[in-house]
Amino acid sequence: MAIDSTVPVRKGVVLALAGDTRVTKIVPASRIFAMTAASPAWPFILYGSPSNIPLRATCLDGGELVVAVHGFAKARQNVAGSTIETAEDHAGRIGAAIAKVLDGRRIDVPGGHAKIAWTGSQLLIDGAEADAFHCVVNLRVRCITR
Repeated sequence: MAIDSTVPVRKGVVLALAGDTRVTKIVPASRIFAMTAASPAWPFILYGSPSNIPLRATCLDGGELVVAVHGFAKARQNVAGSTIETAEDHAGRIGAAIAKVLDGRRIDVPGGHAKIAWTGSQLLIDGAEADAFHCVVNLRVRCITR
């Protein structure tokens, strides 16, 4: 019988990001969310909507998830109001930190483990905020359960 690890993978990814200083130096752990957040403060990170395909083989079960983790940023300014980092660069740093923390990471799921692979990223002007950027970090997560 197939075991759906969608929820444990989401929880594991969010915990991994919130627990790593490479990410939390850029985005506070309190601004790293699982799929939804009502009017979050900038910058912030959202775990996207995953797709899960079951994997079946002799003596094991599992699934392969495809998901994107999204980072949102605006320009950073000093106390005098001067830009010290553009929104594009800020979002790019968030995306790079997400990829660095998650690529190759192994997380536990009920009955087994999941291995995360970074498959690429994209940096965009955020459609909802003209002065903001949005990074999309694409992941493939292979879960092996028994």
